[in-house]
Amino acid sequence: MGFQEVIQKGITSAIKSTGIAVDGPEVILEKPRMKEHGDICTPVALTLAKALKKNPIGIAEQIAESANFPPDTIASVEVVKPGFINMRLAHGVLVENIREVHRLGDDYGRSGLGNGEKCQVEYVSANPTGPLVVVSARAAAVGSAIVNLLRAVGFDAEGEYYVNDFGNQIEALGKSLRFRVKERFGRLDNGEEIGAYPGDYLKTIAGRISEDLVTEWERENSVARYAEHAANELLRSIKADLELYGVHFDNFFRESSLHPALVEKARTLVDDKGYSYLHDGALHFRTTDFGDEKDRVLVKSDGNPTYFLADIAYHMTKLERGYTRVIDLLGPDHHGHIPRMQAAAKVLGAPDNWFEAIVVGWVRLMEGNKPISMSKRAGEFITMRELINDVGPDVAKYFFLMRRTNAPLDFDLELARKQSDENPVYYVQYAHARIASVTRFAAERGAARLGQKANLSVISSPEERDLMVHLIYYPYVVEGAALSREPHRLTVYAKELASLFHQFYHQHRIVTGDQDLSSARLALAEATMQVVRNTLSLLGVNAPRSM
Repeated sequence: MGFQEVIQKGITSAIKSTGIAVDGPEVILEKPRMKEHGDICTPVALTLAKALKKNPIGIAEQIAESANFPPDTIASVEVVKPGFINMRLAHGVLVENIREVHRLGDDYGRSGLGNGEKCQVEYVSANPTGPLVVVSARAAAVGSAIVNLLRAVGFDAEGEYYVNDFGNQIEALGKSLRFRVKERFGRLDNGEEIGAYPGDYLKTIAGRISEDLVTEWERENSVARYAEHAANELLRSIKADLELYGVHFDNFFRESSLHPALVEKARTLVDDKGYSYLHDGALHFRTTDFGDEKDRVLVKSDGNPTYFLADIAYHMTKLERGYTRVIDLLGPDHHGHIPRMQAAAKVLGAPDNWFEAIVVGWVRLMEGNKPISMSKRAGEFITMRELINDVGPDVAKYFFLMRRTNAPLDFDLELARKQSDENPVYYVQYAHARIASVTRFAAERGAARLGQKANLSVISSPEERDLMVHLIYYPYVVEGAALSREPHRLTVYAKELASLFHQFYHQHRIVTGDQDLSSARLALAEATMQVVRNTLSLLGVNAPRSM
């Protein structure tokens, strides 16, 4: 039983034994904002006071007096206004946790909470009509981190990229590539225009197409051949960019594979459930029955299926593939897609809460205080590859993960390029590299590195204790970040951990003439290095041993 469970059990028993409440509220534990207020606290008395209409301080004092905590878990308990119960962990708990970090290594922070539940995270899923841009780069960082987090807490999680290689936008792409090819060979008709995708990237693709192939396609008068070629070439480029970025997908699912059979199957399913009707020649899905603001078109009056119907078919395959939970990362302008997909999930027969959507906020690239203008339609944008080449994949991913996913993000390129403590990625990575340097120095001096066998009772300074307390919270941070789908919690944790280590390092010499003290401090430093590495690994960021 972890220390949090011990505390929760003790407080729950105290609430019952004092007669305050037979069935009290859930005992929520928090880390106090100020370290002077202890290592852990609970607002449970405030919750009870509201329900019972009593003084929260009095309730908190009753609980604190009656709680029976093991002395090797809780060293002291204090009640503070307006009714918090603050607790200080016993030194033995902190010592045992350092030993646990050394024992588990890369597995420290991992758990079996998910019980192997099969879930899927679909992310990026940008149309293969151009290179990936910075919003997709943010989605890639977030989606990959969420998959890592889910796996860390015991879910059987997979990442998938939905390739939108069907429909009007792909036809428009084919027309734009055809223009670039004809332009290259001097075959443009008078007044012929580039169309929807004017970016120079299509010039590159056009430059690799042989004249014989162009002649064949023109003889067939087939825009579809141009479209298929462009989409395949761009998908290859997208995969290469993702590989460079260090983001890996378990599957790339093509929308074109849904047409026509699976799309028709999905339409029939909605029909059979009685949720479709004809209006003005178009087939509608009565999503308002499920809380949507208006009904949605499934099949247009010209007989062509909508993107929404294809998306229903796609999610039908997810259900058939056995995923008990699916998480879709959506673009910042796709809020309206959520209620209609929740309606679709209900009609498909999915369990409650099977479909989950996370909206990824806008990204604005900043050069100093000046925003960089970006327009994909105009062919003027910063690609993901350009960003990676500028600041590196580690920095890019870390910066994208520093804010809550649905919040807009200003990406400071000037800060991202800095190799100093001002750069939060550098600051955290440098903590790992600095500890690695210390361990090399210790080896050269013959200092004993005893790991979990070190006598940790000899370290008790405020800086050492602060570091030990922060390490004990790591598994709970991982669990919370995974269940809330909030990877930014890891960047907050990593920055605080690095800061605490740097403070410890500047105040205390790790390798000294005292063998016991040196071994204990080395054990603490190495445990810190392990947790920094584990944290960065979940974020998809490297932990260098030298910088």
